Amino acid sequence: MKAAGRFLCFLIFLISSFVSSQDDLESLLNPTPTTTPISNTFKSTRIINNHSVELFGKNQLDLRIAHRFGLLNSGLYEMFGLDQAKIRIGLEYGVLEKLMLGFGRSTYNKTIDGYAKYLLVGQKKGSNSIPLTVVAFSNIAINTLEKDVNNSLDENGNQVSYPFLGRLSFCQQILIASKVNRKFSIQFIPTWVHWNMVEVNEQKNQTFILGSAFRYLLSRSVSLNAEYFHRINPSSYDKENFYDSFSVGLDIETGGHVFQLHITNSLPMHESGFLTRTSGNWLDGGIHFGFNISREFNL
Repeated sequence: MKAAGRFLCFLIFLISSFVSSQDDLESLLNPTPTTTPISNTFKSTRIINNHSVELFGKNQLDLRIAHRFGLLNSGLYEMFGLDQAKIRIGLEYGVLEKLMLGFGRSTYNKTIDGYAKYLLVGQKKGSNSIPLTVVAFSNIAINTLEKDVNNSLDENGNQVSYPFLGRLSFCQQILIASKVNRKFSIQFIPTWVHWNMVEVNEQKNQTFILGSAFRYLLSRSVSLNAEYFHRINPSSYDKENFYDSFSVGLDIETGGHVFQLHITNSLPMHESGFLTRTSGNWLDGGIHFGFNISREFNL
């Protein structure tokens, strides 16, 4: 009996070892696919002026303060722009893991703007890799300057007053980015901007823009950023009076803060403004020093 029991135990051990070795062999021959999401393509939800593909997680709140000084070529009397400044204060909130909403108010034309941002595709590496992150972005802005609201024109037929709907402008973007390696990220930004009303007849209500940007890590907490936006179909008036937006800056990460320093030829801080109403020219010193500060809170 004892011999039979020992034989039975040995047989069970032999079978279980064989089954286990079969499982190990199969796992080697057919490994389980693994896919890892790519994170931190950029340090902030903004590259400089424009949004990056970054979103806050669910129930994360961000207080963001943007500051743009006056023109660098304004001279010593204005302390090269330090005596003049425009400010935007905004709140941004992660409603879902893929959805972020935000709004803000800036002193430039007393503009109030709001936006929605939704993650369509996330970059991943591994067996089912995806090389890009794709985000849909939509913004609406309203100019709240005191103006006559009778929708009147001057003797040249140019707009001099605005009804409520005439104060609205819109921006739609697809943010397409890739974290090429640990240090380098790039983003392309096809854009459509629409103004319900323009101030001069020669201006266009709709402008198509192609933007590009990059981020390069200089250290674990500091990165070099740049962004450029080329207007594809500006009117002759817009070509003469406005310029493509171009900005260069540094991101400095300090705990829960991201501190962004930059130089830009754009004074407006809402999308339709800096994309189509940039009046500064880099070639003659028409640039502004500015900074953004953001502070995140987990609710």
